[in-house]
Amino acid sequence: MSSDQYKPTSSSDVIGSLRDLTVHLHRGNEAQAASIVTDITRHLNQMLEAPDDPDGPETQRAQQTMFAIEEVRTLMSERDYEGAATAARDAAREWRAQPARK
Repeated sequence: MSSDQYKPTSSSDVIGSLRDLTVHLHRGNEAQAASIVTDITRHLNQMLEAPDDPDGPETQRAQQTMFAIEEVRTLMSERDYEGAATAARDAAREWRAQPARK
């Protein structure tokens, strides 16, 4: 599979990518997992670079998800794929969390 299949462009795409990431981590497929992490990180960075509301709930949700993705990246570098899969599930929970409205 090419990484083109994982480039998230919407909220549901991010969830799908995180689900695929978890599967690849459980299988120990580091190369594919790393590609997905890169794509998710790119999408989140785009959201954070020019947010509609820098202090808004969508920005906070993207930041929290990014923290969890960074944990995935760290655990992958330690070859702790089960820990990374757990962190990926945490990232999915962060992303699914409904932003609080002001």
